[in-house]
Amino acid sequence: MKIKTLAAGSAAIALCACSLAPGPYLDSKRLDESAQAQQEADRFPVQPIDVAWFRDLAKKETAAVNESTCPLSCVTPATRGQYQYRVGINDQLTIIVWDHPELTGAGFGSAAGSPPLPQGYAGYGAGGPAAAAGGEGAGSAIANGTAPTVGGGGGEAGLTVRIAADGTFFFPRVGRVQARGKTAAEIQHDLTKGLAKTIRDPQIDVRVSGFNSQIVQVTGSVRAPVAESITDLPLSVIDAINRAGGAQADADLQNVGVTRNGKRYTIDVAALLDTGDPQQNVLLKDGDIVDVPDRANSRVFVLGEVAKPTSLPMNRGKLTLADALTGAGSLDVKTGDPHFIYVIRGADKLLNPVTRDTVINSRTLTPTVFRLDMTQVDALLLMTKFDLQPKDVVYVQVANSARFNRALQQITPTLETLFFTRQLTR
Repeated sequence: MKIKTLAAGSAAIALCACSLAPGPYLDSKRLDESAQAQQEADRFPVQPIDVAWFRDLAKKETAAVNESTCPLSCVTPATRGQYQYRVGINDQLTIIVWDHPELTGAGFGSAAGSPPLPQGYAGYGAGGPAAAAGGEGAGSAIANGTAPTVGGGGGEAGLTVRIAADGTFFFPRVGRVQARGKTAAEIQHDLTKGLAKTIRDPQIDVRVSGFNSQIVQVTGSVRAPVAESITDLPLSVIDAINRAGGAQADADLQNVGVTRNGKRYTIDVAALLDTGDPQQNVLLKDGDIVDVPDRANSRVFVLGEVAKPTSLPMNRGKLTLADALTGAGSLDVKTGDPHFIYVIRGADKLLNPVTRDTVINSRTLTPTVFRLDMTQVDALLLMTKFDLQPKDVVYVQVANSARFNRALQQITPTLETLFFTRQLTR
């Protein structure tokens, strides 16, 4: 009798062992779960991934071929031909007055009784070091407050000037000339008009030899983040990235940002490289910030009945459903249901597959659900053509037989305990 009583007590303790068992446990006494949902949960339609869906997508892509627009001004043959650089503060100009070296050559400031060379000016021969270095020598001399020897080089001399903070520069016989916001041709016209008062038919050449006023910042996942100067050649976003040493291996070229006036525009540089999409080759302006993000936010998640649940980075913004399942070791053949492979899409920012623009999803809590049936003969082909988007969730459903077996595994210990308890109490 004592043995039976002891056995029954042991069984009772075993049945309530959940309160004594080790492991994580949250005390729910301080949690108020009285609030209940006021309405029935929403139901979401499921779009089958089949041939019909791809046909509809192809029609949308065909209809939207001409609808792709550049988020900003882009570099095209037309805009390249119309591009003009406008001079700004701290830019350098090299000015030559032909047949009058006393203005810009060795004669000016060197003969006895001639007026001294104004502070911050440096004249060079046409073949001198300033011409060869694009004005770098003149910039160093001006920055140091010195005036190099005027003339030299054996040809027509040039006067190199820096645009002052008020946007002007001084030129002999003309005085101060307004240059900020003007092109080299417009400055040349103003100088010609001013010198025509003292020189008959002056011939003047003006070029920008130092580009210091307009800067573009390139940051992020590039090999050499740098501040780049805008020159007399149009600077596009792909040019800026190349000048910064190119993108790193983990760069997300599909979501390159160009921030202008406090607003960030998303540029798909990957599409520009892959297909030459001219609507992505944005023309940069002074003050723009080009940021190349990494692929931390361009991931997809593979969950459910797969061999290895994981998150996978997208390669240059691309990853197919077949790539995702392969990266997770495929579905578990023992527990996965090949009839129900879901793709759940509901990120805050979505990529329009037609226009390749990043748009805001106004229904972030309303996911779009797709389903692939891998038991169909064409499913293996379709899954290689179904492109995933950042933060998509691929979920493989558990088979009903696996759920039943798991339920048995949960109740088997309890049944065994009851069985042995009954045997001991007989």
